[in-house]
Amino acid sequence: MARVRKKKVAVVQCLGGCARQTSAQSTDAAGTAADGKQEKEKNHSQSGMSCQQMSETEAAVTSCEWGCLGGGSCVEVCRLGAIHINDRGAAEVDPEKCAGCGLCAKACPRGLIRITTEEYNIYPACVSEDAGAQTRKNCDAGCIACGICVRNCPMGAISIENNHAVIDEEKCIACGMCAVKCPRGVIRDYNGIFTVREAKV
Repeated sequence: MARVRKKKVAVVQCLGGCARQTSAQSTDAAGTAADGKQEKEKNHSQSGMSCQQMSETEAAVTSCEWGCLGGGSCVEVCRLGAIHINDRGAAEVDPEKCAGCGLCAKACPRGLIRITTEEYNIYPACVSEDAGAQTRKNCDAGCIACGICVRNCPMGAISIENNHAVIDEEKCIACGMCAVKCPRGVIRDYNGIFTVREAKV
């Protein structure tokens, strides 16, 4: 019997919404550190720089060093128009258009895009290694390592590693319980069936 090829799809492990530092936060007119403020803004590049260029310059200075830069390098390499930068400034994949070729994953300098198969449709959309309290300050849609998903998974497929949820795809049965219970809407179902708490825009 011929093996049925499973459709591959890309997923982005960031929902966007982190605070980007303002120039006032970096230095004041006298060249000394200033308290300044953090403002929520779209992360996609206003300067035309690629994500790689942004990651090598001050353009990448955000309160979360693990998040999407929003420069759109993944958008540029996608031949199917399956990726766009959403209103929260992060890359977002349309699973209906995505062929899972992996070009976007190679283009991401922060390694936030991974390729999976349709059967593994549940995934944590955050890889921040910051402690929960710091993540709360940085982002309104980041994993705070609360462990609610771990306690509610009937298969023991979820663990907390480096301060964020990790799902063992071999154990996961895609029941969606973790996505439903996640208080911050971090664990996503790319089919949009189980995720009930949307990240705040």
